Amino acid sequence: MGQRKRMLESLDQEIRDYIEAETQDNIERGMSPEEARYAALRKFGNVTRVKEETREVWSVIWLEQLVQDVRYTARMLRKSPGFTVVAVLTLALGIGANTAIFSVVQAVILQPLPYPQPNRLVMLLERVRLRNYQNDLNDPSPGNFADWRAQNSVFEDVAAIQDKSFNLTGSGEPVRVEGEAVSASLFSLLRVRTTLGRTFNANEDTVGGPHVVVMGYGLWVSRFGADPKILQKSILLDGASYRVIGVMDRSFRFPDPANFHGAAAQADQLWVPIALGPADLANHGSHFLQGALARLKPGATLGQAQVQMDAIAQRLTQEHPNTNEGVGVNVVPLREQLVGNVESELWILLGAVALVLLMVCANVANLLLVRASTRGRELALRIALGAPRMRILRQLFTESVFLALVGGGVGVLFASWGLRVLQGVRALQTLGPSGLPSVGRLAVGTPVLAFSLAASLLAGIIFGMAPTWQIMRCNVQRGLKEGAPESDAPSRLSLRDVLVVAEIALGVTVVVGAALLLRSFLLLQQTPLGFDPGGLLTLRVIPRSTQYSQPWQRISFYREALAKIQGAPGVESAGAVSFLPLTFFQASKGFSVEGQPALASGELPMAVYDVVSPGYFETLGVPVLEGRDFSWSDTQQTLPVIVVNEAMAQTYWPNEDPIGKRIKEGRPDETSPWLMVVGVVGNFRHFDVASRPRPTMFFPISQLAAGTALLRDWVVRTTGDPLTIAGGVRQAIWSLDKDMPISRVQTMEEVRSSAVAQQQFTLLLLGLSAGLALVLASVGLYGVTAYATALRTREIGIRMALGAQRRDVMSLVLFDGAALGFVGVGIGIVAALLLTRLMTVLLYGVRANDPLAFGAVAMLLSVVILVACYIPARRAMRMDPMMALRYE
Repeated sequence: MGQRKRMLESLDQEIRDYIEAETQDNIERGMSPEEARYAALRKFGNVTRVKEETREVWSVIWLEQLVQDVRYTARMLRKSPGFTVVAVLTLALGIGANTAIFSVVQAVILQPLPYPQPNRLVMLLERVRLRNYQNDLNDPSPGNFADWRAQNSVFEDVAAIQDKSFNLTGSGEPVRVEGEAVSASLFSLLRVRTTLGRTFNANEDTVGGPHVVVMGYGLWVSRFGADPKILQKSILLDGASYRVIGVMDRSFRFPDPANFHGAAAQADQLWVPIALGPADLANHGSHFLQGALARLKPGATLGQAQVQMDAIAQRLTQEHPNTNEGVGVNVVPLREQLVGNVESELWILLGAVALVLLMVCANVANLLLVRASTRGRELALRIALGAPRMRILRQLFTESVFLALVGGGVGVLFASWGLRVLQGVRALQTLGPSGLPSVGRLAVGTPVLAFSLAASLLAGIIFGMAPTWQIMRCNVQRGLKEGAPESDAPSRLSLRDVLVVAEIALGVTVVVGAALLLRSFLLLQQTPLGFDPGGLLTLRVIPRSTQYSQPWQRISFYREALAKIQGAPGVESAGAVSFLPLTFFQASKGFSVEGQPALASGELPMAVYDVVSPGYFETLGVPVLEGRDFSWSDTQQTLPVIVVNEAMAQTYWPNEDPIGKRIKEGRPDETSPWLMVVGVVGNFRHFDVASRPRPTMFFPISQLAAGTALLRDWVVRTTGDPLTIAGGVRQAIWSLDKDMPISRVQTMEEVRSSAVAQQQFTLLLLGLSAGLALVLASVGLYGVTAYATALRTREIGIRMALGAQRRDVMSLVLFDGAALGFVGVGIGIVAALLLTRLMTVLLYGVRANDPLAFGAVAMLLSVVILVACYIPARRAMRMDPMMALRYE
């Protein structure tokens, strides 16, 4: 390559000199400078052709040499099948693990959202900063949404989103269908099209407008057989007739805000107009929208939008101090809102498998060093016969890259197979929100293949540097000597030793991360829930139709249905609640405590609340610590009552008896009635497993005469396997209403598993990486120790001939190998102390520098190191001294 470069530079200089001399001669002959230059260029055009032909010749030569190198590499690898198989499989494991994790990262984080110009799509959510309540992602009120939309100048439009579900009846078995009520502008903001029909117009998005619905492609196919005449039909939703005006495209997936934070719900399949009326648009106190979607105008930036929305929020606080005190606006990119906490977990996993790939590189580099030492005479002979060292180095790099590419190809197969296996893991099915592609549909596509190719090339270059460095230091005369030892100072720290120390250090870092996650997950699993999930069946039943339009009609249905369920065989008790525990849903209210100083609206204490039926606490297994539970005799005509949890009682009535105390929703001067505390129940996990119980109040459904309060989730305590009595529960409900959809039938244990599925997924993949790291570290240390022992065979024979005991030989080999391992462990512990700080967001109840996890990993690695070194030490101890003395 250097010769080619010098030749081409010489040709360039000759051409310039010829053209300059001829140009001067032409000027002296009377030509203008332009004519002289043109004539010179034409005259010496043949020289340029020579230069181009020379370039082509050297390109052909370079290509031929590359082909020779590849053929020679393939021939050499065929002669060493054991080395080739070990190296390829080692590389395949490392590159395959990186490919598998990157496929998840690419699908969840890097892949563009399936909408045109997705970087301009943002979500608008409330940022609440009150004394007793803080939330950066609070649900907006319709009044705030209306003002955001009317007063901004940075968005093309803003669309409101409200989570909805529908009881679909009229044809076939009644089913519950997830959906959204949305502004008519939502689909135009997303720039999406329908397969059939159209989306909403402004006239349909009004109070009293026509009942129209846009259907999802999946529902159209599964329920209506992809009937193209669906646009001429109407369907029954919650007992009302809706005309189908459109069917969305097969690829459309709506970014459901209700599922942004881990709720494992079904994908939306129906959309209806939200139809916010004047009263809604003036309401700044009720926060029932799940979000507002906006699209930035061309040229507008996220920062400009945030500044303008902050100014609007300040004006709203001045105009509506009672409802908007401490309420701001967060402008969040849609991608960031969708990904949420999953992003940090996936990057940490990718970093862990990248460390494993570095360990693979160190392992293969050690194999190549050993192989290079056996080829020392061959390489020295080639150098002595005149082969340039750069030519030999290129050959060695070709071998390394060739190995890496073969290993990468096998690794892609491993990754494809591994993804198919992991698709059956429950944790994968609940990874990420519903707006993202399902992990169960992951595939190794073009971006993933490109990543695998880049990782393979990079790995080949990295582990190819070790034998390259050794060749650069090669002593030709010594290499030509028959039987010359590899090193005249075997006790000196070699490159192989450095590599194995680095490999163990990297392994310690990965294993420590897995140990921290394991401790965190075990603590999460052992966290007391405050209720007994065993033997609990859960299901969702929501009475929504004209026959349940009045609160008393719904209350009557709840009472009769629960009574029939309790009479079913195998049922101990039954109850219902507005939001099932551990499903990432909760609502909060501000309230006033009787006898305590009146506070401004922005300073009111906040508490989580739920609406429950009588018998709910008994069924869930939550103890009533003081007072009593609700009963059906608590009606709209009796004293308004409330039950609070232990945390609320201790917070607002410390050292007092909370029974008989009264609270009121909102400020004391508001018209809502005072509610008497009649019971205190034990604390239990409400939002998720990791969140500590907050002050919580419970309202009886039997006293809520106004509003649209609903009991969505039902719990049934059984005497045996909960799923075996699911049929009887269905029949009990259908005996009252044959058109009542029943969905989400599962055990409470399954609900709990879903609540920790994301942590389980992270632990699973990081645990696999840690297991691979342990294997690589032990194999690497064993290989170095065994090779070093083989190099010292003659020395060991002399020691034994002079009287050294076998245990002394064993101690010598064991100490030398273990010393390397323990140095690697020490370095790895220090590195882990620095790197595990990045994992803090993934840990529950465990510090990033948890001494138990670090100590356990140090002990585990110490055992692995001693075992890896014991095998070659034991072999050296049994060596025949006479055979060792004759060893060359």
